[in-house]
Amino acid sequence: MIKKILLVLSMVFAVSCELFEQVDEPTMKLWLNGEEIDVEAEYKQITTYGEEVEYFNDGDSTTYKKKILVIHFQKDAGRVELNKEHYAVVFTDWEGDATNGQPIDVASYVWPSVCPVCPRKCIHGAESKWVRMEIPGDGDVSISGTAHIDDITPIISANYDWVISGDGEGTFYNPFAEANMHGRIEFTNLRVSSNSEDSPYYNYGGR
Repeated sequence: MIKKILLVLSMVFAVSCELFEQVDEPTMKLWLNGEEIDVEAEYKQITTYGEEVEYFNDGDSTTYKKKILVIHFQKDAGRVELNKEHYAVVFTDWEGDATNGQPIDVASYVWPSVCPVCPRKCIHGAESKWVRMEIPGDGDVSISGTAHIDDITPIISANYDWVISGDGEGTFYNPFAEANMHGRIEFTNLRVSSNSEDSPYYNYGGR
């Protein structure tokens, strides 16, 4: 019995080490109005957040999985809050895969939503996978966007739960500059956390 327990533990340890070793260093590039931004120099806080939750869709009286992925850039070094100057890319999926346990699914995401009527899961058969590029202020408006999640891999880490790769671009209104801006982001092996205490995006869009 002891030998069997030791064998199981050794297998678990081997798998854990393999997950650690397979994760390459993350890379991320960001452009605003065609100019590449040095994210490390421009922003003091760069955080991620992902979650999946069940919600009841009033449109067709059915329960679905809502999934989100947020990449948040904040200029202030203090606590991450939405009322501070920031830039964010937000993926929302109102019809997520209920079987894979991931915070977001490999898929294409768009904005505006394909269906102009349904605020969540579309009851007319259109996809409800959205991407928004956002900045704070009363005039915060996401105008258009397209994005892709290409790969999701679970990891064993004290601070993160997955590594995710993808890209996105879109147009949004900047209330500080009083002008529309175009943003583009590319990320590979981005570490993503599900710790709601570190993100103001917990319950984003409602449950």
